[in-house]
Amino acid sequence: MSTEISSPWWSEVEHLRPQSRQNGFAAAAAPGGASEAAEPAQRSGERGAPAPVERKPIRPLPVVRRPGAPKARALIEQRRSRASQRPLPNRSAAKDSLTRRRPDRVAAWAAMLGLVLVLTAAASAGAAPLTKLGDRTLKKPMNGHDVRQMQGKLHKLNLLQVAPTGHFGSLTYAAVRRYQRTRCLTVDGIAGPSTIAALRAGKRACSSKRPSSGGRGNSRGINRTRVVTWYGPGWYGRRTACGNTLTSRLYGVAHKTLPCGTVVYFRFRGRTVRTKVVDRGPYAAGVHFDLTWAAARKLGVISIGRATVRASR
Repeated sequence: MSTEISSPWWSEVEHLRPQSRQNGFAAAAAPGGASEAAEPAQRSGERGAPAPVERKPIRPLPVVRRPGAPKARALIEQRRSRASQRPLPNRSAAKDSLTRRRPDRVAAWAAMLGLVLVLTAAASAGAAPLTKLGDRTLKKPMNGHDVRQMQGKLHKLNLLQVAPTGHFGSLTYAAVRRYQRTRCLTVDGIAGPSTIAALRAGKRACSSKRPSSGGRGNSRGINRTRVVTWYGPGWYGRRTACGNTLTSRLYGVAHKTLPCGTVVYFRFRGRTVRTKVVDRGPYAAGVHFDLTWAAARKLGVISIGRATVRASR
């Protein structure tokens, strides 16, 4: 078999061989017997088994052996003795060091605390002093501790339906007027000395001091034509000014000045209703009596709303 590279196809793919092999084949193509004799050996070496790879020796890892029981106990005792000999940390010293490290924070906290104290003192100095009930005359729209005390007394008498707030508003004004009517005081809505004295003394509702006539007479001119309205829904369950509980079955009438319990007769279109004064009112202009829903239903003025009737007692 000839080792000379002369075939046309080999010359076309010769550039694809590695450089070392190209040099070998180039030397084989050159004239001389040594290169031609070495070429079969080289090819046989390429076709044979691969050359053995040189392996480095494996370094053995150190074997760590666990100590036996006596040695382990000795180690534990040694560690405990070292721990007991260590000094304990001084907390006060740590705090002092922290304070020394951060004096700016301490100064800032002190400044903030001083500012809060100054603001609190200014607010307490500028606030109005507490006034007791009776130190002054109360009217709209005053505020204070005495207003709260008066509202508390009116709330206990069921004349003020809201909780005490300390502000003399429209609801307190109406409650004061209602109290003045039931106690035969001057009805002006201003809690003056007489009103406050009656509140503090717990004065009861006043009664009529004028003797009434024997029959359904002409006392105080009540046997006349009067304008009546009615009320009830939305107010059931509440206490009236005379101490009654307003319900859908209560036969009564509200009047501004008549004493509680006064019997009043109403006649309208052939119907007659006997009622008693159980509340204060009405507060609408041109209306003399305010019937409860039951009395107005029996009298036949529910659908009318405002009716002109004959009233007597």
